[in-house]
Amino acid sequence: MAKRKNIIVKVQRNTWWLWVAGAALLSFTLAMLLATGQSVWFDEGYSILLAQQSWGDLFALTAVDAHPPFYYVLLKLWGDLFGWSELALRGLSALLSAASVAAVMILVRKLFTRRVALATAPFIVLAPFVLRYGYEIRMYALAALIAVLATVVMIVAVRSQRRRDWAIYAVLVTLGMLTLYMTVVVWLTHAIWLLVRSIRNKEFIFKTQWFFAYVAAILLFVPYMPVFFTQLFNSALPGIGNEITLTRLGDMYSMLALYTPEWSLGGVWSLVLVAIVTLFIMITVKVYKKLATPQRECVMLMVGLIVIPIVFFAAASLPGSPIFINRYMAHVALFGYALAGIVVALGWCYGYKKLAVALGVMVLVVLSVGVVRLAGTGNFNFERLQKPSSAELRAATICDNSTVVADDPYTYIDNVYYFGDCDLRFFSEDPVAFRGGYAPLTGSTQRIDSQTNLESAQLFHIRWVGDDAEFTVPDRYLFEDSVQYDKQIIDRYIRL
Repeated sequence: MAKRKNIIVKVQRNTWWLWVAGAALLSFTLAMLLATGQSVWFDEGYSILLAQQSWGDLFALTAVDAHPPFYYVLLKLWGDLFGWSELALRGLSALLSAASVAAVMILVRKLFTRRVALATAPFIVLAPFVLRYGYEIRMYALAALIAVLATVVMIVAVRSQRRRDWAIYAVLVTLGMLTLYMTVVVWLTHAIWLLVRSIRNKEFIFKTQWFFAYVAAILLFVPYMPVFFTQLFNSALPGIGNEITLTRLGDMYSMLALYTPEWSLGGVWSLVLVAIVTLFIMITVKVYKKLATPQRECVMLMVGLIVIPIVFFAAASLPGSPIFINRYMAHVALFGYALAGIVVALGWCYGYKKLAVALGVMVLVVLSVGVVRLAGTGNFNFERLQKPSSAELRAATICDNSTVVADDPYTYIDNVYYFGDCDLRFFSEDPVAFRGGYAPLTGSTQRIDSQTNLESAQLFHIRWVGDDAEFTVPDRYLFEDSVQYDKQIIDRYIRL
């Protein structure tokens, strides 16, 4: 028995990096397959529009946006190097997300063992929420990678107490804040974990190396703070935030597990998700009692990386301005999937094999169903209840000797990626303010108002179902036909 165990350990050790690379490759492949046929939508179109600006304009525009510039800088460099096709741009996110999967396996190995890390792999590869934002042309995959890498470096620094490791950690914290402000929930979790650990070890907080690492991170962020405070007090965020309620928690859980909103979950899957939570808590409590203090600290770190962000968003909504959107969990979701795998693995190791198998099977089945549902749902916008359809609209449009008019600035940015070879305009009676997601359109020559004369032989008008049209088609154009895709309509007119 001992000899067989030694052989298994040796095989795991010798093939460890192959498993890590395999998990990352599978995650990348799944993300790219799921991305096939998914239309670029407003947020992604905005990312591309911003990244295609000059360097000076890019930084000026991010200064009046809701998000910092690091991702846009990386996207610009990537696009200039590999091109601006959907495949190339989504490939950047998929690559970053795959690297996050590899980094999580390394993290779990450092926190527990190689066997636990290997057991965790299926749970983080078949993670529908991670895969969804693993192809999104936004900053979430980059933020997730930085968050995981910083957690790995923090664990290394705690154990080594080398200043170099803490310096690297400080740089990663700063890069995280320059990528997505919501990464603050990760740094807050780290700080609380380190503080509790220092108190338990009776360390003087203000003399610890981790404290100076946070001071260094703040100092590195100081040059950008004027922009940060301008954005904070003049928020350009859309009014789609939600409070953290029991219903919202249920919706978040169902999205993470099945990529299905709470309101369409159904009774059977609701019972399955309740059973998973029940088994998860049972095994965690049983195993936690048997763990040594260092392992307990590791479990609490992983739990904190999910719980503290939720508490933060709930507290941030109390003043009356809800800021939470499900996708703001995209950069911490991997920790939750990894925790599920950790609990299953530890449950098995500590003798609760039947419970661990039951939990593992249920979770993997649910995640697999979630991936299948993601394949069918695609990048459906659950805030607007809209399926992006810009690619389909472009296919229905003839651009030769035609003018295409988007009904408003939002519709223009939502469609601009596919209409680059068309005379695409947008209607706005007033000039576009240099603020928020429409800032790239400030002073644009593509804006038309009610006084603009259009002379093309054909006119296409893109508008939304159920909304009153902003743009009034001139009388010299005769309506021909309409094509509708999901909630967008494109009307075709011929000049008399």
